[in-house]
Amino acid sequence: MVSDGRITRFSQMPISVYIAEPPAPERLQHAYIGDAEYALEQWSGCSEGQLEFEQVDSEDADIRIYWTDKSLSGEADPLGEASLVRFDSGKFYVKMSILLQERPSLRSSAHRQVRAVLLHELGHAIGLWGHSRDRNDIMCRSSAMQPTRRDKNTLLKLLATPSDSPFYESAIAELKSDISRSPDAAHLYFWLGTVYADKGEDDLAIKELLTALKLSPNLLKAANRLGQIFQKEGMYGKAIAYYSREAKLEPSPGLYGIIGLLYLRQEKYNEAIDFFGKALKMDGDFSAARTDSLAAYHLWASQCIKDDKVDEAISVLSRALKQFPSSRVIYYDMGTAYDVSGQYEKAMEQYKKALEIEPSFVAAKRDIANCMNSLGAEQMRRKNWERAIELCEQALQWDQDFWEARKNLESATFGLGREEHESGLLDEAIPHYMDVLDMNPNNLDAHSSLGFALYEKGVYKNSLARFQAALDIDPDFHDAEVGLATVKRRININRAKTAILLTAISMIICISIMFLSRYRHRRRISVGGENIPKRS
Repeated sequence: MVSDGRITRFSQMPISVYIAEPPAPERLQHAYIGDAEYALEQWSGCSEGQLEFEQVDSEDADIRIYWTDKSLSGEADPLGEASLVRFDSGKFYVKMSILLQERPSLRSSAHRQVRAVLLHELGHAIGLWGHSRDRNDIMCRSSAMQPTRRDKNTLLKLLATPSDSPFYESAIAELKSDISRSPDAAHLYFWLGTVYADKGEDDLAIKELLTALKLSPNLLKAANRLGQIFQKEGMYGKAIAYYSREAKLEPSPGLYGIIGLLYLRQEKYNEAIDFFGKALKMDGDFSAARTDSLAAYHLWASQCIKDDKVDEAISVLSRALKQFPSSRVIYYDMGTAYDVSGQYEKAMEQYKKALEIEPSFVAAKRDIANCMNSLGAEQMRRKNWERAIELCEQALQWDQDFWEARKNLESATFGLGREEHESGLLDEAIPHYMDVLDMNPNNLDAHSSLGFALYEKGVYKNSLARFQAALDIDPDFHDAEVGLATVKRRININRAKTAILLTAISMIICISIMFLSRYRHRRRISVGGENIPKRS
């Protein structure tokens, strides 16, 4: 019941199953697919409702059933093979390969044989990794068309045992017993090696796997497992040697992909890309090799950028674009290479190409904003305030939450206002100061500068309000204290001048009234004298 010395079965239901199209005329394909569906129904039916299968169209399934007209590895059964593929995460899937020996036909005898093989290999796939010694059992490679009572009881025992439960010692004892009866059976040494490997006894595992390869040099699984052990120990050279041995005997996209990954883990990017290329040459639809090749280019370029080898990074990425002309990752990396070297215009061009491929690519938008902001900062250093403002505003259009661009826009707007202020262009400067305060109501310099500009225009009340606003934010802000005192002094001076002027006006009015009064008095006397009658 065990694989690698422990219970290995699917615990989540339903178990997804992918059935590939058989290499047969279309009218016969349904018959072979029906054979696979028959095997699924038989195992599900004897599980007392514990096994559920779901057929899917994606190859990313728990069980993957493939058909072949080429000889299998001969590990145990030349007509069928169930291979367990484990990932580092602990997850796994099972690949079933079924040999169609004869020309595809509808003859019942041919389909009985295919069904028997499917039932046996599917038994392995659902967790019955061992073999029965009873020739009537499905798990003894019999020609039975239904699971026997023994098959059913073994299945129910399996389903009642937690997955990953270890049975190392019993598995080792059983395999050693089998080897004593069949000392030339390479697949038994392979299985024993996998148990030792899973148990963590790598030295013993290597010994058994080497024996398996000595007996059967074409036993690909043994070379593969040996390579995994060397890989785990960091012995990449030996792992590559054993995988290369497999590839030489039986080249496959998967083997080339594994060798590429081993080179990739050693950061030998050129060699890794070369083997991924070999895999893709054999199978242009091999998505894993395509993904890994793209990752190799990305990591290679990233390392070059990290090491300040920008020209080399650009060369690597230019090569990558020939293979991946529609990869937003490569365009983005190219943008990054130009970005870190200060070539912001070229960087933005590459980021925009990445966005043409994936319009929702947030990182590219943010980096365009960063380039715009960097260009804006350059203009600020040159005191080209209007151009700096334009670039910072464009940066915020790409990323409205870009804090640094917002601060630079504030600084550039203030710089423009101060420049115009110093040139005496108060009417132009004041709106810019006000724009700064719209962006940041707590900008002390803007409050103070606006206060002085308003003071110079003679708008003292508003000027006082700006200085006071600055002091409300920071009571110790010296410029605002000076400005406030200056405005108050000017107001007091103006008030004194006004008082003096009003006093003078009052005196003038009083004197004028006095003189006018005297004039009128004299006038009345003069007129009165003229009207007195003369005595005779």
